[in-house]
Amino acid sequence: MDVTRRSFAFFGAAALGGTVSLPAWAEAPAAVQGVLLQPNGPTWRVVVALDRPAQARTFFLPNPDRFVIDLSNARLALDPRARVAGGVVRGLRCGARPDGSARLVLDLSTPASVVRQELGGRRSPALSFDLAPTDASFVAPSVSATPLRPSRDTLRRTIVVDAGHGGHDPGAIGATGVREKDVVLDAALNLRDALESQGAYRVALTRDADRFVPLEERVRFARGQNADLFISIHADSSPNPDTTGASVYTLSEHGANRAQNIMGAQNWDLDLGDAPRRGVVNDILVDLTQRETTNRSTEFAEMLIPKLRGVSPLATNTHRNAGFFVLLAPDVPAVLCETGFLSNVADERRLAQPRTRQVMAGAMAEAVDAYFARRQQTANRA
Repeated sequence: MDVTRRSFAFFGAAALGGTVSLPAWAEAPAAVQGVLLQPNGPTWRVVVALDRPAQARTFFLPNPDRFVIDLSNARLALDPRARVAGGVVRGLRCGARPDGSARLVLDLSTPASVVRQELGGRRSPALSFDLAPTDASFVAPSVSATPLRPSRDTLRRTIVVDAGHGGHDPGAIGATGVREKDVVLDAALNLRDALESQGAYRVALTRDADRFVPLEERVRFARGQNADLFISIHADSSPNPDTTGASVYTLSEHGANRAQNIMGAQNWDLDLGDAPRRGVVNDILVDLTQRETTNRSTEFAEMLIPKLRGVSPLATNTHRNAGFFVLLAPDVPAVLCETGFLSNVADERRLAQPRTRQVMAGAMAEAVDAYFARRQQTANRA
């Protein structure tokens, strides 16, 4: 799903497919604050805004076709004027039940099934499920979106390659004086050349010379390029000289919280289509965008690690999570690749060799190919 290109049909309530048990973190009833409907390939995703987790039970009814969502210990806090319609959904009806639960009924234009669902958690209690028509001949009405940034190049993917440090900031320095800023710049240039030689990518560098670029500018640059992928290249250091090997970082949950906290300060305006810029719906969409971005980052990391394994020793716990600033963009899949430890004599000697940097860049390029090939296969199956 490309969550940065979404359309909106309604706001209102909650749910899932089947019966789902969630921890009772609080006895106060959950408030059903809104429902968002968005196209998701051949399916339509319904996202339910809740202020706290709630237990959901769902089922389908025929003649006429309906999808029913019962939320225990929940109250409705919806705008009664909100219209719910789009794709397989004709409308929404909801009401409170005598047992203290809230019932939402989605009237359907055609029989459907739940093909995917996501549970919320304490930090993000929103629930979502994807409805797919069971009749293959059903054609859903199209809904237009309003892009806020230039559309992506449909022929070439945009990759932003970030060489860490630079200028007055040398980064890590090895025992024999090898500087991180130098080896990662050369690796970034090699990666650019490897990707551009294929003709399938447009590559932009955050720096192509020995100059300092603030972290905020690196992220702003990637978002301004409407990047499909952001790869930050570094070399590590450790107090333990025996620590060795390459590793890959993706955004941690703590980092995700940090990103949402600084969005306003960094003026990160997400492409959320026609959704309001503030309020619960905006919060849900930002969270969904970030969650999808993190999933894609993880997907790329899991393809990058085997490629690196073929050309370099790997650190223990190779795939790591952190809140590095360059990973914070909520709408650009990103990884930070540590090519090795300059504090380790063997790694320093290895990274000092131009051939090593070229080979590692080639492995990264192969991972990029594999990542987008899988994404294309997924799109074709949809």
